[in-house]
This record gives sequence, structure tokens and C-alpha cells, in this order.
Amino acid sequence: MKIRYLCSILFSGILLGSGILPAFPAAGQTDSKLIALTFDDGPNTYTTPKVLDLLEEYDAHASFFLIGDKISEESAAAARRAYEMGCEINSHSRTHSNMTELTPEEIKAEMEYTEELIISITGERPKFFRPPYLSVNQTMYDTIDLPFITGYSSGDSNQEKTAQDVADAVLSAAKDGAIILMHDFYGNDKTVEALKTILPTLASEGYEFVTLTELFERTERTPEHGTCYMEVRRHPCKEYTAAQQLYTGSASGDKDWEGWNKEILLDGAMLDSLNDPFTIEVEYESEQPPVIVLHQWKSKEEGFWIPVKPAYYDTKKACFLSEDLHAVAEEYGVPYSDMTRIMVRTFITEMTITKVTLLQKPLSTATLPGDVNLDGLLDVTDAIALQKWLLGQKIHLESSENADICKDGKINAFDLAMLKKTLIGGNEE
Repeated sequence: MKIRYLCSILFSGILLGSGILPAFPAAGQTDSKLIALTFDDGPNTYTTPKVLDLLEEYDAHASFFLIGDKISEESAAAARRAYEMGCEINSHSRTHSNMTELTPEEIKAEMEYTEELIISITGERPKFFRPPYLSVNQTMYDTIDLPFITGYSSGDSNQEKTAQDVADAVLSAAKDGAIILMHDFYGNDKTVEALKTILPTLASEGYEFVTLTELFERTERTPEHGTCYMEVRRHPCKEYTAAQQLYTGSASGDKDWEGWNKEILLDGAMLDSLNDPFTIEVEYESEQPPVIVLHQWKSKEEGFWIPVKPAYYDTKKACFLSEDLHAVAEEYGVPYSDMTRIMVRTFITEMTITKVTLLQKPLSTATLPGDVNLDGLLDVTDAIALQKWLLGQKIHLESSENADICKDGKINAFDLAMLKKTLIGGNEE
């Protein structure tokens, strides 16, 4: 086995597809997946109306980030139409200048000008701000009292990209809670063409198109000042309780600090002994979330050093699911107890970690694969519910974890077939 290093998980840009994150939403949330489409650099009388026509066709809500200097009496009509359709109108500054180069007074002037125009259109002040060029500094945080939004880039402002390239980028980035960054600037026809693929494809995959406000409300998250959001995910472990305190203290350092190799180490034998599912919850202070690194060192030719991303994180806590950790251990065929070390650490930025806690489900909620309605029984009602859900009917699965019978991180026809096979076998016995 040759040594493998995954040395660039970019939480604030393009994420490497490691295949270790679950492909379905958390238990109790499987009726729909949420995605927020956002559009920058409007409004105008050409592209914006075309985008709205497509959103209206698919009953999709979106969020528009307006440039103040682009708002005229004519273009304001498109923004007003978007608002009346249930879309959200937010600020992208007045001039689209790099605001990291502006004084506090200049930043205030940019924001106030655009805010007044948005209020004249909607009657409401904007709820979110997207920084031009996604450039941010402390002066901007200190001056602008709105939550900052970034998002997964569609690449639609790149002249070399085609409409298919844009569609592929969005579909690749799509996941429950993702914020997608697109542009409706004048003449951007490829974004319009890309939406003709994006909207029906994501709708067929069970996504619901929501505004940013709806995304935060539906995930029970409160947007915090001083944070840039590129996704807003549901907490996957609300029914879990604290089982064991693994670390308390204050470990601080950047990605090169040697202390991470010995400061917060998880006991491999303890992890091997745990019943599934469990979660490792990490409390931290940083602009980016921590990782858990699974490390086995034998020689330069053999071994691995794999950072596992959290399934959920906000500005204070990150949660690592047992299934994501297991995926690495199973890929390399190595139990946790045989690994050289299992570290909780930063991967990108300066970080302080103050607490690491083992969370587990209470025994009373333990369930069996296939019991998608969590009634403690495996019967035909589970098969009917799973089949209806796969057909896209509006039905609520109580447990997506139990629906993933094949344990491949997906819920599909193979799981239904396995469930039916189990039921038939059970009846014969």
C-alpha cells in the first residue's frame, strides 16, 4: 500500500470529493433536500427576467444580490417581480469595488446607498450581504451588520465556460444545505441555458429551491455576524446525548503546529468498542472547522494520513459521524486500534480547540436496518414507505440511516430490493 496524503480540503472553495460524507440528509429530514440558488450582479431588463421565467416554471425561490448602481427604474421592475415571486433581495454593494481597500466611511456609503434602493423595491432592508470578489477583511465585518454569504461557485462568470460546464459545476456541488453562486448580469445567456438543466435535474433528485432566509429557518440555524456562509446544513445529531468527555482544555495552533500530533488524540481501542452510530463533537474557535486525521505510519511506501471532514459544522461546533470515520478504516482494512494516531486538529487556519465529546444515541432509539418508520418493527409498511419515497411522493422517512440498507451512503432501488428480500426471507422462516 503506497502512502496517501490528502493535503487540500478547501472548506471555503472547491471541496475535494473524498467519498466519505453521507449522500443523504439527516434522519427525520428526508422529505426534501434544501438548496439555495443565488444570483449576483443584477438587476437588469435582459437576463434577470429570463432567470425569473425559469424559476417561476419550477416554483423555485432564489436569492438575488443586487449592485446598487445597476438599479434603475426599469431594472427595479425585475427585482420587484423576483420579490413578489417569493425570492429574496440582498446587497452586493453599490459599485462592486474591492471593499477590503475601502475605508469604513466608504464601506458605509456603499451599503447605505444599495440598502435604500432595496427598501424602495421591497419595503424591507436586505438580510444578507455578498462581498464583491468574495474578498473580506475585519474592517468589513466591523462596518457591515449583515451576515456574509459566499457559496459554491458555478463558474458562470468565466468567459471560457460553456452552459454545460456551468450546469455540471452546480450539479457536482449540489448537496443538502448548499448555497450556489451564479450571476444574472446583463447578457449572461449561458447561465439561463444552464438553469434549463440545473432546475429539472435537481428537482428530480428531491431538492427544494429555497431563499437564504428559508434555508436558515428550515435548518434551525441562526446566521451569525462575522461569518461567511457557503452552506447551511441541518444538525445530524440532535437526538444524540453526551456519553464521554474525551478532551477539555485549550489546544491552539496553525496547520504546522507539531502539537497536533500529540495534543488531542482519540483512543483507537475505544472507537473499536463503540456501537454504531456515534458522533465526535468538537468545540472550536476558528474561521474554518477542524478535521479528524486517521494516520497509520509504517514506512515511506506504506501508510496513510487521511483528514475526515465534519458532516456538520457552524462557527462553534463540528460533528464527525461514525460512518464517515468507518469509511476510511474500511477502505484501508485497518481497525482504529492499529492506527498510529487519530488526531483532532486544524487543517487550514489558526484554531483553538476547547472540548471534544463522544455523543451516542440513547439505547431506546436504537433501530434496525430497514425500519424506516422507527416503529421497532421490520414489516411491509417500511417497504411501502421506502418505495413511495423513491418514487418522489411527499412522504416522510423517519430514518434515512435505516433506509440505507446497503450501507453505501445512498438511498436507492438497491436498498428497496434488499428490504423486500429480507421481508420475503423472514416470512418463509
